[in-house]
Amino acid sequence: MSVPPFPQLIPHLESRGGVSWHAKSMFSVMSTLELLSRQKGLTVHVSPNGTACYITSMMFYVEIQLEKDGDVMDVKLAHFEEAPVVCDDLVQLLSEMKAKGYLALQALEKDLYSMSLLDRTQDLNRVTEVLNGTVGHLVPRTGGTPMNIEFYISPYQVLEAELNHGSQVCGTKTVVTVEGTDTLHKLPLSPLVVDPQDGENNSPAFLQLTDELSMDLPAFFVLKFHQPVPMSSSSIEEIQRLTGML
Repeated sequence: MSVPPFPQLIPHLESRGGVSWHAKSMFSVMSTLELLSRQKGLTVHVSPNGTACYITSMMFYVEIQLEKDGDVMDVKLAHFEEAPVVCDDLVQLLSEMKAKGYLALQALEKDLYSMSLLDRTQDLNRVTEVLNGTVGHLVPRTGGTPMNIEFYISPYQVLEAELNHGSQVCGTKTVVTVEGTDTLHKLPLSPLVVDPQDGENNSPAFLQLTDELSMDLPAFFVLKFHQPVPMSSSSIEEIQRLTGML
């Protein structure tokens, strides 16, 4: 069936990117639906088990059923005093919007990979790459395994690698991913790194994050560490200054 006009809900979902793309749980999708709906003045109710979301106005309500991994299973639409009907168009719309966040993650991964190639040579070993590379030793995402970056190796491990040729020392790693949030952030939908020749000292130059190259999404990029990492207060303050996040 065709989708009736929803001046408060649907255009906003389409323009803002809608439901979280990389949602690994129903909670993150529900949080995004609640955020977007309340921003448009709509009422939201979530079922006790968290699998259904009901978005209502004075004229209609939408029932959204989710799988445990956050995928949209079913969407029903009803004007008040009418029986709800399955709306395949809305199911398709909500599913497509999740893919936009995946495009943002892909764009970031391509930029990080481009930066990792700036000073890479055939004889560059892994330890040197970690210590002196632009981003460290980067392993691209493969299948369900996210991109990870090895960015630190202790002096003791470096000495061990020099004394025991062929030994595989393992430094500190972080995983590159993207997660949903309750605020909107401008994320790229295509790579931003341009020809390194355009930068200074062989450093990468970046395109401006314009409206054509980005989208406001309820998410941000995240570095996930396998264990806590000590950090100086000055470094934390610098990260806050660059990202605008507390």
